[in-house]
Amino acid sequence: MMADLDENLLKWYEQVEKAAKLTPTQKAQVTGAGAKVFASALKKTTPVSSEHYNGGRSVAHMNELHGKKPRKTKHLRDSITYKPGFTSDGLFSGDTSVGFDDKYQAMIARFVNNGTAGMSRKEVKNMHFIEKAQNEAKSEVLKAEAEKYKEVMGL
Repeated sequence: MMADLDENLLKWYEQVEKAAKLTPTQKAQVTGAGAKVFASALKKTTPVSSEHYNGGRSVAHMNELHGKKPRKTKHLRDSITYKPGFTSDGLFSGDTSVGFDDKYQAMIARFVNNGTAGMSRKEVKNMHFIEKAQNEAKSEVLKAEAEKYKEVMGL
């Protein structure tokens, strides 16, 4: 009697484990669906300056070290990016990182999000836009991932 229970529990556990395990490609599809929703929410909450970057704008240094190129060529909102299944390090693990095009844009996002000394009222109002996007998108991200999970698993 006890052996039957053990065998049945083991079979049940193996079925649950098999259903819960995703390949990195399947996981990329699920996390990619959530990343799409979050990126959209982040674009809505990311503040935009009144600057125009047609042709770029020299910010800080425009010298040999920076390839004599303007460092600011688009708004922070326009640099939000993700690649389904890839982390910010460029590794394919199935996890999807949402971030900014390059390290310069990421640094600017950190300053705007976390604040700096001597900020104006407008700058203070724009602080924590990333956290705001996370809070606003949380349920929609989970819903998108759940729908994609059901699709991937054929449920």
